[in-house]
Amino acid sequence: MSIKIIHESEYSHLLERDDYLARVIGTKSLLDQAMKTEAVNQLMNMSEMPGIMGYATALPDIHQGYGFPIGSVIAFDAENGIISPGGVGYDINCGVALMNTGVDVKTFKKYTGQLLEELFQAIPVGMSRSRNKLTKSDMDRIATEGIQWLYQRDIATEDDINRTDYNGTMFGAETQNISEKAFSRGMNFFGTLGSGNHFLEIQYAEKVFNRSVGEEFGIHEGMVYVMLHTGSRGFGHQVATDYMQEIRGLDHNRKLKDLQLSYMEIGSKVGDRYISAMNGAANYAFANRQFILYLVRQSLKKVLGNEFVEEDSELVYNISHNMATFEEHTIHGRNRKVLVHRKGATRALPPDDTRGFYAGVGHPVLVPGSMGTSSYVLRGKKGNSEISFSTSCHGAGRIMGRKSANDSLNPEDIREEMDRIGVQMKIGSPNAITEEAPESYKSIDEVYDSIIGSGIAEGISRMKPIGVIKG
Repeated sequence: MSIKIIHESEYSHLLERDDYLARVIGTKSLLDQAMKTEAVNQLMNMSEMPGIMGYATALPDIHQGYGFPIGSVIAFDAENGIISPGGVGYDINCGVALMNTGVDVKTFKKYTGQLLEELFQAIPVGMSRSRNKLTKSDMDRIATEGIQWLYQRDIATEDDINRTDYNGTMFGAETQNISEKAFSRGMNFFGTLGSGNHFLEIQYAEKVFNRSVGEEFGIHEGMVYVMLHTGSRGFGHQVATDYMQEIRGLDHNRKLKDLQLSYMEIGSKVGDRYISAMNGAANYAFANRQFILYLVRQSLKKVLGNEFVEEDSELVYNISHNMATFEEHTIHGRNRKVLVHRKGATRALPPDDTRGFYAGVGHPVLVPGSMGTSSYVLRGKKGNSEISFSTSCHGAGRIMGRKSANDSLNPEDIREEMDRIGVQMKIGSPNAITEEAPESYKSIDEVYDSIIGSGIAEGISRMKPIGVIKG
């Protein structure tokens, strides 16, 4: 069945198939790009799911995922709707953290290579295993307490907690809803970066567009920051696997167009168990990112010496994607309570809807680019609840599969380009160079322009890389 396109605006488009509607945020060229992929078919399949409120919405970084495309958001009625592990993703609470080093780029540049080497030695990458000897009791507490577990061990500060999504702890996680296999995998990978699009990047604020908000966020032109992208590793992956396997046999899932869309009813026993387990994996991810930030601070102290003042290494924010949370949103003019699934998508709360540390300011929205390209810091804009459930993209989005990238791109060409633009690299696997090359991703600037032009968020700063670690 063909898909009809209705252009709402330059950056917003409705897709119609069999009387079902979905929304795509992006420029006309990004829309055309997406229409040639399976991701759009996945988006339209989402639009047919029961209990949906508003539109299944694709962000500019949309690309094919498991069942639900990566770079999408969907909301279901909080009482009579559903929850789907495929709509959350396998890397539960994958996310991005941004931390100020307190050092300006002119001072910092002479340390970049040495720091990358130190970080590469301190933080396991790729499939390297954890160097932490955790017990089952430790894992139970990480799954239920999140960052609080690290705070009690002086590995996180109160400020770190305040500048983390949901204050770094999702409540309602009960360990009996998580398998022993998940805990075992979690023990093996706590404090590790991983591979794929996970990274650690040294960057500086090249341009601050909104200085007053930048001041609130602690972002100043010429200052150096560390950006980190990783998630719940094998722990979250096993939680997702366990529940996907359990629910595939349910009668209503056998009738789906795509079994990868399998779901549970909200309020069902298995649905409640999954939400509890998902929150446990989310807590693990918060703690994993925070522990790596601790290792970053230790490395900065070792390499920079007196140039680094730990009290100046404030966290800008630690933000989640790949989550499902109960929220209230304006849908077709009415305030509704819904369960929002964000897959490869992140909250972008405007000032009036932000609570806690950034109340009245709006929390930072972190949008990393591909290797060697700029990243952006934004904040949500008033009215974006009706556009995208107050949701932004989480990155540039792939346009080339990993196999295609390995087959068509030359690693040496990419290394020469990184040298030319002044980005030093430490790479765990040769394939990471081609798989994560800028050519494998959409234009981050066009993605950024789409988020700004659609009214979802406003730009605060542009960050430029000087060093990157990939698994």
